[in-house]
Parts: sequence; C-alpha cells; structure tokens
Amino acid sequence: MKIMQSKSHRVSQKLGASFRVRVALAVLAILGLLAGCGSSGHGTHLAYVAAGQDIFAYRLDNNSGAPTAITGSPFLTGTSPASVIVHPSNQFLYLANQGDNTISRFKIDSSSGALTEVTPRTPTDISPSAMTMDSGGNFLFVANQGSNDVIAFSIASDGTLAQVSSVSVGSSPAGLTLSNSGNFLFVPVPNFSAIYVFAVNAGVLTPMGSFVVANGVSNLAIDSSDKFLFVPNPSTNTLTVLQQTAGVISAGSGAYSVGTTPVAAALDASGKYLYVANFGSNNVSEFSFDASTGVLTDLTTTTVAAGTNPIFIVVDPDGKFIFVGNQGSGSITGFTVGSKGGLTATGNPIQVGATPRSLSLTR
Repeated sequence: MKIMQSKSHRVSQKLGASFRVRVALAVLAILGLLAGCGSSGHGTHLAYVAAGQDIFAYRLDNNSGAPTAITGSPFLTGTSPASVIVHPSNQFLYLANQGDNTISRFKIDSSSGALTEVTPRTPTDISPSAMTMDSGGNFLFVANQGSNDVIAFSIASDGTLAQVSSVSVGSSPAGLTLSNSGNFLFVPVPNFSAIYVFAVNAGVLTPMGSFVVANGVSNLAIDSSDKFLFVPNPSTNTLTVLQQTAGVISAGSGAYSVGTTPVAAALDASGKYLYVANFGSNNVSEFSFDASTGVLTDLTTTTVAAGTNPIFIVVDPDGKFIFVGNQGSGSITGFTVGSKGGLTATGNPIQVGATPRSLSLTR
C-alpha cells in the first residue's frame, strides 16, 4: 500500500509540474505578443504621418503593407506639423511644429499605438521643417527654415530634450542627413545650391564648410559605408553622386538622368538599390548601386508610378517595403522590394486625406 501511494504521489507531482510548465509557457507567449504589438517581430509596424494639422497613425501589416487606422487617430498637434520621427526605443515620438516653432514629444502606447503628448513643448528656432536622429536615439537634430540654422538636442532617458548646440547655414535648410557613423551632418541648402557639412561630437556641431552642387540640391541620401552622397538636382532632372571622406565632399561618379523635378533619394535596406522620388513626373526612378565605385545603373524598369507629386521616401525597417509620400494626392504609396531591387506597388496605399509631409515607423 505504501508503495502504491508513493507512485501515485509521484505521478501527481509530474502531472502538476507539466501543467504548471504549460501555463507558464502560455503566459509567456501572451506577454510576448503584447510586448511585440507594433514591432517588426510580430507582424506589424506602427506608422505615423505628419499631415494637415495632425498626426495620422496606422498599423501596417508586415506581409501585405495594408494599413489599419489606430483608434483615436488623427492625433492633435501643434500648428503646421512638418516632420515626425520615432525614437529607436519605440517609446517616444517627436514632431516639429513649423507654425509655432516648437517640438512636441509624445508617448507611444505599445499595445494600441495611441499617442499621448507630454507637455510643455520644447521651443526651437523659427519654422522647424526637418529632423533627424542618431541611431542610438541620443540626439535630435532640427533644421529651422525661418532662422537659417540647425539645433542639436540631447535626449534624456524619459525623452526630454535639452539644447546642446546651434549652427547657422546661411539660408533655408531643406533637410538633414546624418552619416551612419553619426559623426557628420549634411544639410542641403537649395537657395545656395550647396551642401553644408558639420562635424558632430556628443551633439556639438562644428562647421566644416560647404560644397556647391552645380545643378541644385534637395533631400539627399548617404550609403551605408558613408562613402557616397546621392543628391537630387531638381532644376536639371538629374541625380548627382558625390564622394565624402571625413566630412570632405568631392566629385563622384557623376550625374544621372531621372524623372522630372527629383526631390528625394533613398537606398533600400540592403544598400544595393537607390530610389529617387520625382515630384514633377509622379514616379520613382530605380537604380542598382555599385558600392565600390558609386556607379548607378538603371534597373530594367527604370521608373514606377507613384501618386501625385511624390515628396519623400521612407524605407521599412525590415527592408521589405518602400513608402513614398504623395503631396498632391494626399496619400502614401507602398512598394515591395523585389529580389533584384525592382519596386511593385502593394495595392494597399495609405489614403491620408491630407497633405503628407513626413512619415516615421516603429522598428
């Protein structure tokens, strides 16, 4: 009898342990799904669009690119939101309010994707129009068109901003491109047809001079090795490839024909393909990129149709999609990136219904 009781007790213990393991695994799975809402690892990204007088928020399916509006969207902002950027932690979002000269900070709800503004707003200089951030999320850089300068802010662990430095660019800056190393900042200034260069050290910006581009400048891109700059030339319907070494710009592989009025360029996540948004011809030019020489080669299909007046290009953090913001049609066109770099429209555009000026995605 004692032996039978002992065996029964051991079986009961094993069944109990097995049950507890199953319960623990189920709880961990649920927690993982909740923590992953809006992350690339669990099927969706969160997408935030600065448009009109609001931030429009969506959950994007990672397989189809199809958008679903976040409950509560659009979210109220300051006056004339111009640029939006999500912190690498996915906890915070920053918005440049061009009309009231401030930067808004929002907390991102990781489950719902909803935004909650944390006040007060951070004052900047006149008419902030573009922003960029280092990969570690330690510094935010803001271009101010009205006061012709760039301000660098440090970012605290709670997302608070504190000004570190400010530099002049002579005339209205059109964008900001930070090197992948985080050591150099390139600022296109269309009024001077020039690129201003600044060294970056712990948020301190130091002028290194400027480089004149003969055919005009717009929002530029840089390759993953920080060796080449890709500069749209709106006045001549070309894109110029330049070289840079330690912040010193020199001639590159030359100028390439693109569509009408190119205004933005971006490399795909692999760094093998380059795309150019052509504002005037409503399409995107496609190239392969030789990382050793900087030479661009037209893809078999040289352009793909976008919406009306494409104004910016954003690369999906997972590298599967390219998103193009269309100023004239109030939409964002999603493209899948093929194995040879060619873009194919997903058929799932984001119909914002207002003029999109900037897009940022969670990682």
